[in-house]
Amino acid sequence: MKKLKVDLDEIAFTMETSDEFEGITLFDTETGAIVSIPNELMTALESDDEEALRDLPDWEKELIETAESIISNESGRYVDIPRKPSFEAYNLMVEFTNTVKNRPLREKLNIALDGKGAFRRFKNVISDYPEEEKRWFAFKDKRMHEEVIEWLNDLGIEPMEDLNKEI
Repeated sequence: MKKLKVDLDEIAFTMETSDEFEGITLFDTETGAIVSIPNELMTALESDDEEALRDLPDWEKELIETAESIISNESGRYVDIPRKPSFEAYNLMVEFTNTVKNRPLREKLNIALDGKGAFRRFKNVISDYPEEEKRWFAFKDKRMHEEVIEWLNDLGIEPMEDLNKEI
């Protein structure tokens, strides 16, 4: 397996969010970096629209070389970061709720998880219990890191130390 320094938190965050309307976010299997390219830049390059390329802001112009590399991606260097479906995030909240020892809180969380708006209600309930909220975030982070590591291993990559942790 190839060893790479990666930011597990950044990959996990990308898996949990979806901004496909704003651009693409890929994982660079050579460097371990997360690469985000705005849709307008990709569209301008793919359509060979020189006027649109000239009108891009300077920060997007700096991404042209990387975007061209992504478009030609012959080596498979860049891979899509899978997005976590909302039902998986919901299931994680249910799993956590089942670990809550405080019975009144567990009942409140179960009620919060019922029906539309469950994510916001869960967040509102758990925020009233700082220790349990801390435990929730630790629980969620641990699971997301496990998921990221499994995904990286499937790509043949073994993450070295997490870039977020101080050595």
